[in-house]
Amino acid sequence: MLKRLYRKSRFAVLFNFSDEKALGRTVMMTSSTVINVISLLTGGLFYTAFLMMNGINLVNIGIITFIPYIANCFSIFSPSILERFPKRRWVLAGGRIAYHTLNLLAITLMPLFVSDPAGRVVCFAILTFAANMIGALFGSGYTAWHLNFIPDSIRAEYFSTEAMIANFISGGAALASGLIADALAASPYKDTIVILFRYIAFALAVFEVWALTRPEEYPYKKTADKPKLRDIVIKPLSQPKFLLTMLIMFLWVFFANIPAGALNYHLINTVGVQYTFIYVINLCYPFFLLAFTPLWKKWLQKWGWLKTFAFGAILCCPTTLMYSCITSRNYLWLYTLMYLCRHFLSVGVNTTYANLPFINMPSADQTNYIAFHTLAINAAGFLGMMAGTCFIGAFPQIILSLGGMEFNNVQILLWVKAFGEMAVPLLLMLLLPKIQPVPV
Repeated sequence: MLKRLYRKSRFAVLFNFSDEKALGRTVMMTSSTVINVISLLTGGLFYTAFLMMNGINLVNIGIITFIPYIANCFSIFSPSILERFPKRRWVLAGGRIAYHTLNLLAITLMPLFVSDPAGRVVCFAILTFAANMIGALFGSGYTAWHLNFIPDSIRAEYFSTEAMIANFISGGAALASGLIADALAASPYKDTIVILFRYIAFALAVFEVWALTRPEEYPYKKTADKPKLRDIVIKPLSQPKFLLTMLIMFLWVFFANIPAGALNYHLINTVGVQYTFIYVINLCYPFFLLAFTPLWKKWLQKWGWLKTFAFGAILCCPTTLMYSCITSRNYLWLYTLMYLCRHFLSVGVNTTYANLPFINMPSADQTNYIAFHTLAINAAGFLGMMAGTCFIGAFPQIILSLGGMEFNNVQILLWVKAFGEMAVPLLLMLLLPKIQPVPV
């Protein structure tokens, strides 16, 4: 019965092992899910806790957090390397395993050999930079490869379904890890569990690299025999629609990252939010995907990718203002209300944002355009995070009183993010006649 229902479902069309492109999408979904689980086990609150237990303060956490954005700017050299290989499967796999080894294993082991806090900051910075530089050099190769598996006709369906599955699985893993972390929070084993999560994540990373070697690899379209470094800039500059789309994405990521370096630290140390509470709220997201994806797909069919993104993005502004009002006294209800609203909006915003790099991207020389996109987005993330970290470093004790409430430096940065969530969609609507993709 279940097998027959599966075979007749759209899920079986999108994900199976018998069709080449469906196998590719299955691997993409597997990779996305595994990366989400790895990110939950080693990033966010757990990464902040890992740095804190190794003597890293708030400012240095911010500095270490924005280092990947600097390293990812090395994507500028990615086309010069990858375009020389007609087949890239094992080159990409080697780069991927090197990234995971440095980012997960080496960073976890380093504190065993370096005891000085200042020395640890330097080593964290070096290892993080090296790992993400390698990731930047080889990561765009997977995007150019995998675009073959998601033609325009199923792209919206793929992004929403993949996000739903990945979030269901990773959300369950996050909840389990949060329950363990909170249960051991007052015990001498709390640091051990954070480190154990990192070893588990590395094992998952090895599996992810193996999975990524499975799909069929197709020929890559090129307009020139020899790759040139300048093509990463010259080719995008010759495509005004693509360039303006990148401007919108640059500004969106810039404002999103202004409070990002200090937000988890603020939640843990100032607000006092527990891991389990956050992960229970996050676990609701895949249910929102299941319930509201059909509604957002209707709006997407009616308005198109850009208008739908703008609609969802501008509605994020009031939720971020709510975020800035969360304190230790009200977080139980206000954080819950805020994030449930954001979950609804994220169904549309995340789905449309995932396709923004591709709607105006030419079909030839895509490695150059993907590398340009990676460079722009990471430059935006770096500049946003650096601006937020510099503000916190310059005003560590700032308190503003407004409407009977007091707001610290991190909460003020959330106001700046809210401003961006209003300004960027408005700019997009002004530029819409210039960047609206031509219907195929």
